[in-house]
Amino acid sequence: MTHSAPQPAPEPAPHTGPPRWLAWSTRYTDHVAEVCTTPAGRADLASGHSLRALAEPWRMLPHVRTRIPRHAGDTKIAYLAVAAMYAAYAPNPATVRQDDVTTWNPAHGDFGWSLALAVQRGVLREESATELLKDLARKRELPALIRRLQPVVRRLADAGVPLSWPRLLNHLVRWPRYRTDIADQWMYSHYAPTTIPDGEAEESAA
Repeated sequence: MTHSAPQPAPEPAPHTGPPRWLAWSTRYTDHVAEVCTTPAGRADLASGHSLRALAEPWRMLPHVRTRIPRHAGDTKIAYLAVAAMYAAYAPNPATVRQDDVTTWNPAHGDFGWSLALAVQRGVLREESATELLKDLARKRELPALIRRLQPVVRRLADAGVPLSWPRLLNHLVRWPRYRTDIADQWMYSHYAPTTIPDGEAEESAA
């Protein structure tokens, strides 16, 4: 099945921030990026490279403990996993010349959008991307979803395919309650790859 190439959103006005429903996840991922500007901080966060490591995140916690909501409960693993994947796979923020380190880019869509771009660039085959989305949709437990996502995120990052870290964190945190909705959104974004308008009220399901 073919689909159109992912289309970037219009150029935002200078210093345009994320929509309100993504503000909290962007603050967290921006903090993670700031930690990663030092080699020691990046190494500490990247130490959570597996589920076993995430279960004993002693090197990670000093950097992110105060940034994870106290009510996170079982979704704490989502915050740790995103921090670990960013540290291990995202471009080094220390090499980016800008006043403030930020992970927000309105031109980047959700995970389904990234997969569509990967197919367009020949990083993944269409059939593989479709089967991956189906497989992810079946992962009821957050640890199982994270285990499946980690190698895919690495492959996308190695190929230079952009990924919205704030959107990914938002979706992982909400996965236990809204798995079907999020999986459907990823599938829709894959076949109709446009970014989500900043004003979309996704916060209603948060």
